Amino acid sequence: MQKGSGAASSSLTDILASLVAVFVLLFVAAQNNRGAGVVTARDVLIKQLRGELVTAGLDSAAIDSIPNDPSTVLVILPDSVLFERGDSRMSAAGQNVVRIATPLLAGVICADSIRQTLDQVVVEGHTDNTIPFGMRPEAGRMFNLELSQRRSMNFVATSTATLAERDTLLECYLGLVSATGRGQENPLPRIPADSSPQRRVVLRIRLKTEIRDSVRIVQDVIGGGGAENP
Repeated sequence: MQKGSGAASSSLTDILASLVAVFVLLFVAAQNNRGAGVVTARDVLIKQLRGELVTAGLDSAAIDSIPNDPSTVLVILPDSVLFERGDSRMSAAGQNVVRIATPLLAGVICADSIRQTLDQVVVEGHTDNTIPFGMRPEAGRMFNLELSQRRSMNFVATSTATLAERDTLLECYLGLVSATGRGQENPLPRIPADSSPQRRVVLRIRLKTEIRDSVRIVQDVIGGGGAENP
């Protein structure tokens, strides 16, 4: 009797082990499909944004992504396109660029298939580490921080005004966009801190939290830890 009971117990253990294995495989497949959808959505977003920047006459290389953060897309605009050095007032040429580019970019991020995946669009101002002559370094950092903040706010104000007569796009854009200034605190790597590429305006497009979390689950389960959190 005990021998039969042992065999039954062993058989039950085998069945449970098989069920667990099947569950794990199904879970990984489901999460992988969810993650693949997010990556595809990001890739589609990048492709569409690049196309619209070309139409606007801007360098398509201004679209970038972060290797360890598959939920973020960056639109990088050189500061020289928008502002004179040391000035927070947008130049006439910069205003023209924003007037052309904003409806095109807003048309992409506000498309139904894209908008439902997005959390926010943060406009970041960045400067190099150049400060006015005679100013102390600590004061110079604050000067650059305030300069970058004014520039990002100027960009948002100008881009918003461009959409004033496009009610649907304006409502969507206002629901996504915010502005911040980083000053000289996040320099680009491998280039001098006082070089012109450091002066830039970045549109940081972020996917929704639940979509970002699903990407990280896939990375942890399949990749043995995946990428680091940004």
